[in-house]
Amino acid sequence: MDRELTRDELDELLPLFALDALESEEREQVARYVERDDEARAELESLREAVSFLPPRDLPAPSSLWEGIEGALDVPSGDLTAPPLRLVPADSPTDATAERRSRLGRGAVALLAAAAIVLAVVLGVQVVRQQDRIDDLAAEMHRDSMEQHAMAARGSPAAHVIALDAMKGDAIHSDAGAEVVMLPDGTGYLMNHDLPTLDADATYQLWAKVGAGNAARMVSLGVLGRDPGIASFTLAATPTMFEVTAEPTAGSDAPGTNVVLRSAVA
Repeated sequence: MDRELTRDELDELLPLFALDALESEEREQVARYVERDDEARAELESLREAVSFLPPRDLPAPSSLWEGIEGALDVPSGDLTAPPLRLVPADSPTDATAERRSRLGRGAVALLAAAAIVLAVVLGVQVVRQQDRIDDLAAEMHRDSMEQHAMAARGSPAAHVIALDAMKGDAIHSDAGAEVVMLPDGTGYLMNHDLPTLDADATYQLWAKVGAGNAARMVSLGVLGRDPGIASFTLAATPTMFEVTAEPTAGSDAPGTNVVLRSAVA
């Protein structure tokens, strides 16, 4: 080559440069271009990151990969021939640079498209897994904090501990009772139970009976989920009874007949 390449030509050669598929003179010009141009250098880094997801160069690309690339690029089946990943044979003639560049350019674009797809999938999975780990950690910290607060409340001299007895309902049989711990400020915890996990279309719900005579009513203290742990609540009124019932998933406005735990407040 006896001339300097234009910027457009240098940009076109960046994918081949990332694949180390250029002859020495072209490679030197692209290297100088990348060294002096920040945008070209950033593009090359992105291309090399995509290339890092490709298999070893000496291995032929599997047909399934090329079928996927054809679909992604909307190319009729069979139009893209899978070349070996070593794009430039050692004995390639130097007098066919333009023709080879055109041929290799298609292969380079296809390979980098495939690598970019793989990269996007991998990064997406990594983001999801990282978020799952964050969510799990947050949930664990919340459980630990809730348990610490509940145990501290139960150990308080001012705490009122109410034992709930297991009821023998038609749908649920639990031999384990539970405790409600109440503090003078109205803070309370449902704890020390071994409730069985409900089906996916059901949830536990905690209730308290407040008021007396004709003014007595049941108020919901929270929908607990199908597999509850320690639950906290706030109740300003003085309760006379607590119940845990099994309800539809979203909970109910009033307790149903499937009572799992119950206790009068002495």
